[in-house]
Amino acid sequence: MPQNASAHPTDSTLPAQPAARGITRHLLVIMGVCGSGKSTVAEGLHNELGWPWLDADSLHAASSIEKMAHGVPLTDEDRQGWLARCHAWLAEKQKAGTGGILACSALRRVYRDRLQQDGVQPIFIYLSADTSVLAQRLKTRADHFMPASLLPSQLETLEPPQTDEEALIFSVLPEPAEIIAEILTRLRTLPLNM
Repeated sequence: MPQNASAHPTDSTLPAQPAARGITRHLLVIMGVCGSGKSTVAEGLHNELGWPWLDADSLHAASSIEKMAHGVPLTDEDRQGWLARCHAWLAEKQKAGTGGILACSALRRVYRDRLQQDGVQPIFIYLSADTSVLAQRLKTRADHFMPASLLPSQLETLEPPQTDEEALIFSVLPEPAEIIAEILTRLRTLPLNM
């Protein structure tokens, strides 16, 4: 199951590409249900911005990965340690001032609130997709522990970001390169305090 399959180590920084000019370092949480393209988009942003990135799947406990691999949805209790590890990674990147990109489902509002505790200030980038698109993607996805059978439970758990949350919403219908370009454009126009 390749996670962070980049040629660069997970926490590495890269030279910023020209597309990164004018973009202030932020913490980004690329969120959405399984099959929405979180890891692809996060790695693409890493390649353009140069900020460290991490696939939050790599922070799951072995017992949680085994549960999901057997088609058993995680409970809120299962996710507590995982959310704490995700929060710690974001807090570390915020303290270091490097920026950071976390591919993390962050399905529920309470999960997103947990990621923001103790003054951590991520911007959530929600990759929104139609159920049929997600189902098709999951059928063709190889080498991942999460089976397509868990999509319904993810959709049931999903609470899309609300207007009072620091979130940007993007459709997954365009090609990943187009989505990444759209995200970079939006990041360039954000106020400095966001």
